[in-house]
Amino acid sequence: MINYKKLTAAMAAGIIAIFTITGCAMPWQKAADDSSSNVSTVSAGNLSQSGENALSLEFDSEDLDSSYNESECTKINLSGSGATVSGSGVTVENGNITITSAGSYIISGTLTDGSIKVNCSEKGTVRLILNGASISSLSTAPVVVEEAKKVLVTLADGTTNTITDKTRQSVDDEDFSSAVYSKADLVFNGSGTLNVNAGYRNGIKSTDDLKVVSGTFNITSNEDGIIGKDFLGIKDGKFTIKSGSDGMKSTYDTDTSKGNIVITGGEFDITASNDGIQAENILSVSGGTFNIVTGDASSSSDSTKGLKAGNNIYITGGLYTLDCEDDGVHCNGDILISGGNLTISSGDDGVHADDNLQVDGGTIDIKKCCEGLEGVHITLNDGDISIVASDDGINAADSSSSSGMGMGGFGGGQNGGFGGGQASSSDSSVLLTINGGNIFVNAGGDGLDSNGNIVMNGGNVTVLGPTSDGDTALDFDGAFTINGGVLMAFGSSGMLETPTSAQNGCCIVTTLGTVSANSAFSLTDSSGNVIMSYTPTKNYASAIVYSSDIKNGSTYTVTAGSTTQSITVNSNVTTNGVSGGFGGGQNGGFGGGQRGGQPGGSNQPGGGSGDTGMPNMPGTNSGDGSTGNMPGGSAPDGNGSFGDGQQGGKQQGGNQQGGMPGGNSGNGRSNSASSSTVNQV
Repeated sequence: MINYKKLTAAMAAGIIAIFTITGCAMPWQKAADDSSSNVSTVSAGNLSQSGENALSLEFDSEDLDSSYNESECTKINLSGSGATVSGSGVTVENGNITITSAGSYIISGTLTDGSIKVNCSEKGTVRLILNGASISSLSTAPVVVEEAKKVLVTLADGTTNTITDKTRQSVDDEDFSSAVYSKADLVFNGSGTLNVNAGYRNGIKSTDDLKVVSGTFNITSNEDGIIGKDFLGIKDGKFTIKSGSDGMKSTYDTDTSKGNIVITGGEFDITASNDGIQAENILSVSGGTFNIVTGDASSSSDSTKGLKAGNNIYITGGLYTLDCEDDGVHCNGDILISGGNLTISSGDDGVHADDNLQVDGGTIDIKKCCEGLEGVHITLNDGDISIVASDDGINAADSSSSSGMGMGGFGGGQNGGFGGGQASSSDSSVLLTINGGNIFVNAGGDGLDSNGNIVMNGGNVTVLGPTSDGDTALDFDGAFTINGGVLMAFGSSGMLETPTSAQNGCCIVTTLGTVSANSAFSLTDSSGNVIMSYTPTKNYASAIVYSSDIKNGSTYTVTAGSTTQSITVNSNVTTNGVSGGFGGGQNGGFGGGQRGGQPGGSNQPGGGSGDTGMPNMPGTNSGDGSTGNMPGGSAPDGNGSFGDGQQGGKQQGGNQQGGMPGGNSGNGRSNSASSSTVNQV
């Protein structure tokens, strides 16, 4: 994600170097006025697996019954390239055994080069009972269902069955692309074992529905392991899949009632070059144990995700260990996690939704990732979440957003500084909402990051933010409103941002200097009672804490290693050692706001009415933008440049000389409102 605020800060640093302005402190901090807590937000709503998105896994009674009466079955005894048959409904020709009638068939023995084909126009079910069968083919799929109402495959108790599809040039008019290939609904049951060696392409495929009641499946495939084109449903079973492409998938992509996967139980050990489990439409998992490893795809453009779906993912239970080259869990639409235990190591995002990501419960432990949780609307209602990220821990962002840098030029605020612009990179449709849960983030980049707003109504949130000054523990382009919960955020101070407002308690933001890792932090009241405490495992230079136990008008002691501070809370968001600077936020641009971070002064371009005692800059006139602008021609949009006064350069960007592209007339506001304890940027 491009962080325009950080990019503009870097640009400002270069421009400042050109001007060789010295002696000015510039702590990069976005402050906020308590009075600006009325934020226009877009709620992600409550995701639920109901209505048209509700999926169920249904079976016929015969699907759940693996018993059979041998005396009522036709027996097929495989031998070499042929077979002997006891009973009716079967023809044998040149190694091809064709079943033409509904009924039950017991298959045993070894077929070295041939196939079992089902071609039945009757309405009844064809039942294949694999009773120690080994079937290989050099020229076609070893098991083919060309026509049937439904085929039920029973893995007889205590038996091991093997199907081998060797590398071949198909001689069929149609390319049967898997070792077990069905054009009809296909169901597996029984407690036996099926080994599938798919040397040609895929392991098991049905172009209709594929369901598994039980059984043990060991599948090695050049391409996909298991495919249920219309639907893949698994009630139970044990699956070991090693695939050259996807592990399991459902692929129907022209009807949203199809292309779905439902898993209610089972054990899954999947090693896939591409995706582990992939549904074209909806993936719903309520139980099972999953160990999924993805990666080593032949092309860097291939998808290598753990769990993936096109429209929706619902996880309500299950135990997951995902080690993925790409995202651990990924959906092009919405994700709802309400249960289960997920342990994720990812080369990219831990859990990523293109739209809504909602967590209602369960445990999410992301041990390695670039970014932990990502979506346009992220709603955390409950659950235990732990994230270790090399970049942002939780990132609310819209990757499709085309908003620009949102700069309002270099216009200053009322009291100087690098001003802001009316436009900004803030996207009001982007929202991170925390309503509950226990959330821990250890991030190399931003801890909590939103391209729009953050609203915290509850939960226990601990953030170990960056140690570098290029990121911050809390990063938001709109506003951060706190209404409840407990927050402790530690990190660097170079890009420090403060929450916009707090209710039902107070927030303290303080800089500390550099405090060494494993140095305890505590907040105690005037009676010595510990209100909050934590021992960060990283160096930190700032702390942001919120609790309902922090009261306005009270004095508290902050202890961080050997550093001790006494702070009197005189606002719902109280800062200590925090001054204005490069901000952004709702009013965009470089810093801006009521107090700007670069003290203006009548002698500074872009300054206000204050006096910094700085040497005169050529041509300035009380920072009104009428003269003293930098060379470089007019601003592309005629707005905002160096040198503006109380109304953003008199809305002409300093006579349009030397202007920077971006926003509307400085910070786009009159900036005449009086400032409070927490500065508005």
